[in-house]
Amino acid sequence: MNDTQKKVVKILDQAVPKKELKKWLVGYIPKHYKRLSISMAEANELAVTGATEAVAYFGTKLYFTQALLFGAVASGRYQKFIVVTPSQYGKSWLCGQLALWLANKNHQVYVSGGNTNTTEIIMNKTIGHIQHADREITDKLLETADKLERLQTSLSKKKLSFRGGGSVEGLSLGDTFNNPLKSNQAVGRGGDFIVDEASLISDDAYAEMGRREFAQEVGDPYISFEISNPHNPGRFFDKLTHTTIPKGTLIVWMDIRTAYEEGRVKSKEQVLESEFFQNKSTCKRYLLCELEDYSEASLFEPVTCDDSELSEELEYCLGVDSAYKGEDGIATVLSAVDRQGKIRVLDHVAIKKEHWVDGRTGEEVVQSLVKIIQTYHVKHVCVDVGYGVYIVEGLAKRAQDFTVTPIAFGSGTTDYRKKAGHYAAVQGANKRAEMHLDLADLIENQRLSMTSEMHALVKEQLNAVQVYHKSGDVKPKTAIIPKDDIKKKIGKSPDELDATLLSVHAVLLHRLEQKVLLYQGD
Repeated sequence: MNDTQKKVVKILDQAVPKKELKKWLVGYIPKHYKRLSISMAEANELAVTGATEAVAYFGTKLYFTQALLFGAVASGRYQKFIVVTPSQYGKSWLCGQLALWLANKNHQVYVSGGNTNTTEIIMNKTIGHIQHADREITDKLLETADKLERLQTSLSKKKLSFRGGGSVEGLSLGDTFNNPLKSNQAVGRGGDFIVDEASLISDDAYAEMGRREFAQEVGDPYISFEISNPHNPGRFFDKLTHTTIPKGTLIVWMDIRTAYEEGRVKSKEQVLESEFFQNKSTCKRYLLCELEDYSEASLFEPVTCDDSELSEELEYCLGVDSAYKGEDGIATVLSAVDRQGKIRVLDHVAIKKEHWVDGRTGEEVVQSLVKIIQTYHVKHVCVDVGYGVYIVEGLAKRAQDFTVTPIAFGSGTTDYRKKAGHYAAVQGANKRAEMHLDLADLIENQRLSMTSEMHALVKEQLNAVQVYHKSGDVKPKTAIIPKDDIKKKIGKSPDELDATLLSVHAVLLHRLEQKVLLYQGD
């Protein structure tokens, strides 16, 4: 168990027992928040208001913090809301109810996310709430039943209009941190904004969204309801942590302990068995609800070195990183796995190619690799297909007792691993990220060791690897900093690390083929 997982266990153990908590309409009133910018007395008052409104307009019973947020919006006391909840808390579901409630009160409401897919989720939740909404809402809705059905299945821009001028419209705020302004549909819009995964919104998008503060000359100020996990530093996190809270701003910062105390999370076992608990990154963002800072820290923890004798029961796999027809040689790394699923990264062999001669040098490289494969009875070989197409083809012709898999670092994550719920395949932005996350996970959980010689070879390369988070189809994905950035740090290409990643990936694929559990979560 890594330090982040231990911290999750610790805060759950510190939770106030249910028998000491006051019961709520559903669940309990929590004692713990990471940050709550109002008194618990006011929080209770607002929660009563929110619970009443939710029952009256949607027939739903809310947990305490959900009711607190609903009541704070309904009260009119606050115009800016900065909210953090654990993952799977029901953020989008609550945002949908708030959007309809505001539109019914004649507000123009924009529900937004960092990309189209995130926005679609909130808008679909909004449309879904209409089925159970009070007639005061449904009778004011201008959309017909058949149009609502089309809106639920359409991928185009969605908008609900109400008698009295209220509306709910889905807007994309562009891609995270790299978005061009032309993809930000908030430009020039005045109205209330409900923003999911606000931590992924770029500073430019924030600036454009801020124009709404100057757009209304009369009446109440527009509302900004921003809710997220703390994925990135930036304006959202600055607002969350600022020591001085502006007038009209409410901060509600939960973590997994808050959700557990109020009953939204049913048991400690539910947390410890969740996919979020299995990895340091998701533990940090989705359970502790804290910001990861990779500006200086490496993705990788220290590696265990093992120079003990090799067992006869080991099975071997090979990774091949090739700069085909380039100046660099071909880096190969040999790894082995024992019956318990523990991996050892053993050795590196550089295959030199002085001058490439078509029709001859490629064949010589393949023959050199075949010798390694035959010597160690290698079971699986992963080859960087970016420059190693000839190697893949050459090895495939000779593959009788071993399997060859071409790997494109920039391609998507392994499909069947993703479907099986493997963390690295689900969370990784691409194949390169998947392989880095697998290696980091194995090191963290002490399921992988290296010989001292291998560790000395790749230590600097490991320390140079950092990650960042970028928007995915639904959830933000983990990406690895560009290879050129790593080259600048260490003064060379990280070929040995790439070959190590390929070698370890070959082991994982081999073990999956053998239907053997490799490590917890596989």
